[in-house]
Amino acid sequence: IIIQSIRPGIEVLGRIPTTQAFCDISQYPMATTTPGILVLRISSGSLCFANANVVRERILKWVTHEDGLKETTKGNVQAIILDMTNLMNVDTSGIIVLEELYKRLLSRGIKFAMVNPRWLVIHKLKVAHFVDKIGKEWVFFTVAEAVDACLSYKFANP
Repeated sequence: IIIQSIRPGIEVLGRIPTTQAFCDISQYPMATTTPGILVLRISSGSLCFANANVVRERILKWVTHEDGLKETTKGNVQAIILDMTNLMNVDTSGIIVLEELYKRLLSRGIKFAMVNPRWLVIHKLKVAHFVDKIGKEWVFFTVAEAVDACLSYKFANP
């Protein structure tokens, strides 16, 4: 439990064909990723001082090196979608890391979206003005909605 808290798993998600469901591509090989869009889910229940830096570094590593991704995901990452379904809590360190991650992605021209943050998480992110920074239009209920929005943005801003 302690190791999982300190080094949480981060799953790359892909769409199950002909559905709106997104699953871990390592568990569901039939799941397909969308070129240019990296969908990630943190498997920990908390984004906090103990694991926030690890999460940030792993996400940035995927953006720069695309290690461990299927060939269909490779290419220029133009959007990161962070599925926050599993997150029950975020502390100040977690919020700071999200802000740093957002700034780094923005400086590379990469769009950032969040999916399904729980009430406590979204409340803390709103109080910290993080939602204002990314834009409330980039917070979604489902991964499918976020992917569609990123695709629309990508085609509108090539």
